[in-house]
Amino acid sequence: MNIEINKQFKQKYIVSDTNTAKFMGSGDLEVLATPSLVAFMENAAKTYLNTFLSNEFGSVGSNININHLAPTLVGKEITIQGEVTEVIKEKVIIFSLEAFEEDKKIGDASHTRVIINNEKFIDKLTN
Repeated sequence: MNIEINKQFKQKYIVSDTNTAKFMGSGDLEVLATPSLVAFMENAAKTYLNTFLSNEFGSVGSNININHLAPTLVGKEITIQGEVTEVIKEKVIIFSLEAFEEDKKIGDASHTRVIINNEKFIDKLTN
């Protein structure tokens, strides 16, 4: 597996009613919820990482340190930009992520994912 450090990737998302703080219970307003921003960031990192993995492997998030900097309304498009900043023993992948609504930065995070064998991971949980 040859994951390139500092190679940037992007993923776009549209904020829906189910992504709001009011819907998720993390706040009272119909703006992008922090848990939804976390999910978008994790999804972008996972999707990028999957391009390097065969079908038997996946990844799980093990840490995220996020700053949600600005609100975003329903219907707006956000872009998650990311890059791999470190690979530890070809198993632990550390990402730097930023979220934008057009040119406005709405969040940033560092995120760690661990590469797993999907079947073995589930087997450990069920046996």
